Amino acid sequence: MRRNSRGFTLVEVLVALVMLAFGVLSIARLLARAGEAELEAVQRTQAMALAQDIVDRINSNRANAAQYVGDYVPGDGLQQCAEGAGVSLADRDRCQWTNQLAGALVLDEGRPIGAPLLARGCVVASAPNLYVVAIAWQGVTPTEAPDNGCGEGTFDREANRRVYSTV
Repeated sequence: MRRNSRGFTLVEVLVALVMLAFGVLSIARLLARAGEAELEAVQRTQAMALAQDIVDRINSNRANAAQYVGDYVPGDGLQQCAEGAGVSLADRDRCQWTNQLAGALVLDEGRPIGAPLLARGCVVASAPNLYVVAIAWQGVTPTEAPDNGCGEGTFDREANRRVYSTV
């Protein structure tokens, strides 16, 4: 037998396959984390748009801004928002915004999907004519619990609760 023969031994091939497997698994994990980060970013963008919507509604009805204070928790289905002479603008705005928190702006085969997961809203009067609007939702990756109390104790765990707030 020649000692200087060329080629790979079975052990060398197995070592190369194990190294390749670790590389592929690392890439798969990276892609999974990128997907989670993308979902978190989309949810934050949706929360920012929802917060800006209610801020605009409050600004356009400043005389009745105090009527917007409260917690907004969407139910199982979308609410029927009444319109007409007997319904105040604030009542209609609150109903429509609650539907938006349920995802009513974007539908997929009739299902509302245009809001963060389990979104809920809070409007708090922190001082005269000064309101804090917060949107809380269920995040997918645990982090530190937010300081804002909107939605506290309503999600699977506090480390997954996300809150975006604006004044």
